[in-house]
Amino acid sequence: MALGHRFHVDQDGHSVTVQFLDRTGAFEVLVDGKVVAYGAGRRQGDTVSAELPGDPPRPFVITVGRPRRTGGVPFCELEIGGMRYLMPRVPLGGAGGEPAHHEPHRVVRVSRRFLRRSLRRLLRRV
Repeated sequence: MALGHRFHVDQDGHSVTVQFLDRTGAFEVLVDGKVVAYGAGRRQGDTVSAELPGDPPRPFVITVGRPRRTGGVPFCELEIGGMRYLMPRVPLGGAGGEPAHHEPHRVVRVSRRFLRRSLRRLLRRV
């Protein structure tokens, strides 16, 4: 499994995040930034239970589907109060920051320059 999958949803005023940890499919569930559950990722379709803080605490269940069954990308489902919500995948990165963009035109310029120099050197030898 590819690293870097993260799923997030805001539920009843709380932040619920599922973060995959390694290639085995292990994941952790965070509520308001604190780890509340851990899934080992050994089976197809792991399920873990946790609670949202409050008075009384509200139990919820996270179901994680494996990428082999869903075309390469795992999915996460939150079940709370008899309702199921598909959790959207969010990119990894700093909070509120824009994703880092590479400059493909820079790579093209460097490779053209390299090719021109290489061709000149080859032509000198002939």
